[in-house]
Amino acid sequence: MKDIELFAFDLDGTLLDTAPDFFKSVNILRQKYNLDEADYVQVRSLVSQGAASLAAYALELKLDETEAIEFHRQELLEIYEECCLDATKPFDGVDTLLAKLNEKQIKWGIVTNKPRKFAEKIVINKLDKHNPPFLVCPDDVGARKPEPDGLIQALKISNTNSKNSIYIGDHRIDIEAGKNAKMITGAAAYGYIPLEDDANNWGAKYIFLHAKEIETLT
Repeated sequence: MKDIELFAFDLDGTLLDTAPDFFKSVNILRQKYNLDEADYVQVRSLVSQGAASLAAYALELKLDETEAIEFHRQELLEIYEECCLDATKPFDGVDTLLAKLNEKQIKWGIVTNKPRKFAEKIVINKLDKHNPPFLVCPDDVGARKPEPDGLIQALKISNTNSKNSIYIGDHRIDIEAGKNAKMITGAAAYGYIPLEDDANNWGAKYIFLHAKEIETLT
């Protein structure tokens, strides 16, 4: 296989461990409605599914209660905005990985479903020392993964062929998005895998149990 020329990464659950701050946000929301503390393992497994899933879990809502979920999603995000930098940090091995990519002058960047309002703030605070070459959010392309729009934008920004590029993420939709963009795919199995799911079943070309394993492709 030709050398990989672009490493594109998901953000939450792949580069950054954001679960502690989401856990804090969920519990603040639950306290407001006189509910007991949430289960950390459950919250962690839902982070990559987005704020709507977290809000539904936090207030024990049924999936068809769409209006209530949307209302409390906004409520949760307002809480999260105030604490999203408190405990978030790169996963073990990520700093070394990104430093190595920069040292070798290998292209890399971030494609996330996180709104730019949050993603940019967090990336600047937690990853700025690595000078991320690009950050693509749904706001930028008008679509969320598994649609390939964000990854196609990343390929254009980096002027890279999809066949020589890899997208790495911790959710099934990340792998679907990578395939939709005709990229090589890698599953970050150390991330926020839904409890009922298994990264081995996603059809990714590579499975990474630790961020340091990604270095073997550089």
